[in-house]
Amino acid sequence: MLSSLTGKNNSADNSEISGKIMGALEPVIKEHWPTIEPYADKALAAAENDETIEALAHKIYPWLPMMVRLAIKEEKFVSFTLEHKGPLLAKLTEFKNK
Repeated sequence: MLSSLTGKNNSADNSEISGKIMGALEPVIKEHWPTIEPYADKALAAAENDETIEALAHKIYPWLPMMVRLAIKEEKFVSFTLEHKGPLLAKLTEFKNK
């Protein structure tokens, strides 16, 4: 999956990469939860609506660590988010339920 994010071809394990990206997202979500929460509610309510998930990804991207943003362009991040919306929605649900 990293190959689809960075444009490079490698055989890295998708779950490991997903875990790393979700690990990078977790502190961002935690720090900016008051700003993200309105989008999270919409995303959770419309989990099948890719436009809502896409809007959420665009809102989160600027808050990612600089190294992540240098390695992964915004459109690649948005595509990845759409492909892996299940784990992202699970993480948002976890924060919402706290």
